[in-house]
Amino acid sequence: MPEITFGITVGAVSSQRDFTQLVRRADALGYDVFAAPDHLGALAPFAALAAAGMISERLRLRTCVLNTGFWNPALLAREVATLDVLSRGRAELGLGAGHMRGEYEDARLPWLPLDQRVAALEETVLEVRRRLADEAHRPRAVQQPVPLMVGAMSSPALSVAARHAEIVGFTGLRQAKGAPAGTFTLCSAAETVKRVDEVRRRAGGRRYRSDVLLQWVVIGHDPEDAAAQIALSAPGLLTAPQLLASPVALLAPDVGSAVEELRRRRQVYGFDSVTTHQANLEALGEVIAAHRAA
Repeated sequence: MPEITFGITVGAVSSQRDFTQLVRRADALGYDVFAAPDHLGALAPFAALAAAGMISERLRLRTCVLNTGFWNPALLAREVATLDVLSRGRAELGLGAGHMRGEYEDARLPWLPLDQRVAALEETVLEVRRRLADEAHRPRAVQQPVPLMVGAMSSPALSVAARHAEIVGFTGLRQAKGAPAGTFTLCSAAETVKRVDEVRRRAGGRRYRSDVLLQWVVIGHDPEDAAAQIALSAPGLLTAPQLLASPVALLAPDVGSAVEELRRRRQVYGFDSVTTHQANLEALGEVIAAHRAA
């Protein structure tokens, strides 16, 4: 069974010094991947990853994940290849169909129905891959191919991941019915198993890694108390029982229990890659150390 890999996504950083400290700390804690999301109001993903690649010579550099509707495939291929060259072959292209309607409207970009966004996602995957595989493409990426991650939770987008991705990213969240766009609730453990099985079936034996995005990591506190506190932050959308059962929340009384839970999830869901947000850097870092020491 493959080793679990760990990633961290950069969040709010206010200075070069803070960013440098974050990258160095992620490196020191044993994270494998430094990832950048694609949201207005956050760091530009490729600039952030290029900078991270200059600070750490080890961390892999992943977009996690780009809004496909923000990008032209030709220009995206150039960005990916440039990052791969400058990092000496550590780039990973993470793509998603997009889920924040308000950001599209703010950028004055069209917000399409889900089926059209998923179709655009697959078209972009194919076109970027075609360009990067072309020996005449400049700059020429070091990796052939550059690893592709598709992050999703809907069945249509996960179908794209099953057909093309080296890394399938399970976000664990879904749009809350009847709520404004961008309001999310948790997928249940049963729904997650269903999505995992769908991807396995549609992949048809093709090998890939399965990544789960941990939204919450709380170690050293009673899990029921931690779940109750988190649920208070989103009344009507989250409940403590949902959080306790969810594979995107890691709530454990101690580090050893957290390690065992991640290993259990690898068995149940196939998650051999774990990513979390910057706020959880230290908490998951403790788990990484214990996992690798065991």
